[in-house]
Amino acid sequence: MVAPTIDLMIQWHATLTNAFGDQLPHRSGDGTEQAVGVLGGGTHEIRPITVTTYDSAYRYIDEYGDQFGLLIADEIHHLPAPTYRQIPKMAIAPYRLGLTATYERADDAHELLENTGLIGPVVYEEEVDELAGEYLSEYETIHMQVELTDDERSQYDEEYGIYREYVDTHDFDLWKAEGYQEFLAHTSYDSDGRRALIAKQRAEELARTAAKKLDTLDTLLKRHHDDRTIIFTANNDFAYEISQEFIVPCITHQTKTDERTEILERFRTGEYSILATSQVLDEGIDVPAANVGIILSGSASKRQYAQRLGRILRPTDERQPARLYEIIATDTMENYVSQRRREGVEAGT
Repeated sequence: MVAPTIDLMIQWHATLTNAFGDQLPHRSGDGTEQAVGVLGGGTHEIRPITVTTYDSAYRYIDEYGDQFGLLIADEIHHLPAPTYRQIPKMAIAPYRLGLTATYERADDAHELLENTGLIGPVVYEEEVDELAGEYLSEYETIHMQVELTDDERSQYDEEYGIYREYVDTHDFDLWKAEGYQEFLAHTSYDSDGRRALIAKQRAEELARTAAKKLDTLDTLLKRHHDDRTIIFTANNDFAYEISQEFIVPCITHQTKTDERTEILERFRTGEYSILATSQVLDEGIDVPAANVGIILSGSASKRQYAQRLGRILRPTDERQPARLYEIIATDTMENYVSQRRREGVEAGT
């Protein structure tokens, strides 16, 4: 079993140990041995069932690639990365299974999973709506818009104007990966291009952190004071700002593993009812009992949006539907970003 992060590796180890027990018959036929081993995070235990990270699998695949008959890759959309492709290429496992809730990649590299024999074709898939109710919580998505203040609007229009003027005069197709790469290439040697990039970043920051978003957030937190709520942001600074403003715990990539585990456990027990985070909880991590998500900022990635939706869809004893709020600054780049990331994810909702 290969997983993208140590957190997911630990999660899978616990799940598989619970399913298969502590011991299995030894492969030599003499006695028993520990059922599930771990390769990664400072542990090096190869067992009949071994859980590892993509990084550790890549590092040791030449040593252990001939010892397993089944290769399972979690969050398989990571596998087409140039280094990670070596894992299935150097493994002899005739049986292979990939798992993900977000199969397609923006660069279309997911096609390599089938076309180059890394894993094989998609054999089973379910839409979120088909799982809602029995396997996942019923849910609804609510999109809210807030106005920029007069000062924010003035600054935003100025910065966005600088960016747009440069892009329009060079005819970049920014909705395609190669077009945006061309824009970034220009910024490396063109002073006007660098100024346009900085202007874009400043405009995005103004929209992401709009003051009225916090007012709306305050209203939603009061409305859902009896729920378990996760607040999603695009960067650590905004997550920490929210944490300080509303006095709620915060988890980012900078949060140490022990602290993260403790925060999630207190969230599970109800001691904490609100979490603020940047992107570290987007993928895979089993966030217990969350039934409300509030997106204050994020990327145009459909994958990120689907992953954030997935954080609140764990079935609970509560009968009320999960809710995902998306708060965007009106008449800004966030309108386009929001539309693109929701395309195809909410079909039927």
